[in-house]
Amino acid sequence: MNTLFSALSETELRDYCHHNIDAFESWVRRLIDELFRIKYGSDYFNYQISDDLPLIKKEMRQRIEQRMSDNPTRFPRKIDAILIEDVMYFLCRDDLYAEHFKNILEPFFSGKEEARKVLERIIPIRNKLSHGNAISYHEAEQCICYTNDFIAVFKHYYDSLGKSREYNVPTFIRIKDCFGNDVIVDSTNQYKIYFTFPLGPKVQLRSGDSYKLWVETDPSFDNTLYEVSWGVTYYGNNIIKKGVGKTIEFAVENKHVSYSPTIIIVLTTNKEWHRHGTFDDSVEIRLEEILPPIEETY
Repeated sequence: MNTLFSALSETELRDYCHHNIDAFESWVRRLIDELFRIKYGSDYFNYQISDDLPLIKKEMRQRIEQRMSDNPTRFPRKIDAILIEDVMYFLCRDDLYAEHFKNILEPFFSGKEEARKVLERIIPIRNKLSHGNAISYHEAEQCICYTNDFIAVFKHYYDSLGKSREYNVPTFIRIKDCFGNDVIVDSTNQYKIYFTFPLGPKVQLRSGDSYKLWVETDPSFDNTLYEVSWGVTYYGNNIIKKGVGKTIEFAVENKHVSYSPTIIIVLTTNKEWHRHGTFDDSVEIRLEEILPPIEETY
């Protein structure tokens, strides 16, 4: 019995495994999305390699679209709705493996068949966790080891990419809030995200409401190498609240009514130089104007 796992409660053990599976899925979705966008374009889910060979088979596309339709806040992009079974299909399909994943997975894995076997061992453990069934210490150890193996491969790949970048610094990759909004920060919407857009995430606060959001950064960088700071302002530079960390939380009052709060989140590394002069990445979020409280009596 693993002494580390034996010291954990059943809930802690399950949370530990859940966390690792989530981390693995986050890494592999990012990898697949980036590689496919480069090769097949932003609409790669509908790409045809040849007349009789789609990049993504029809039944998979339909299932993914249904998952998005059923839970749009959880799956803001198609790639977010893929399962480990889909990951195995992408990573281990002969043509895709040779074109995209062989040089990344080898020599950490002997080949696509070993990668397939490892993924096949993760799936039943994932299923037990998803359905609330108990897992053994051995299954927990398998889950942690196998997902860590893949994460190490992905980190090595991104580390090697970083060495060839002009600016090898962390960036913001995702924003989630207490209303279920989930925004991917990429090259098309980075730096400024306006939550006032008609088609954007709707954030309408009233005086007395609290608002909370979380930012995610590139996981290939250690958290100790940078700091995230933030500030919430209204009517110019009047400050509602400011702080540090990846969790932003504040409340609005009567004096904020009719104004549109602006949230500015800044990432600054410990380096002596910075990508943008004094900082390395930033996101600006502008909310809807604050409405008055709903009065019970007049």
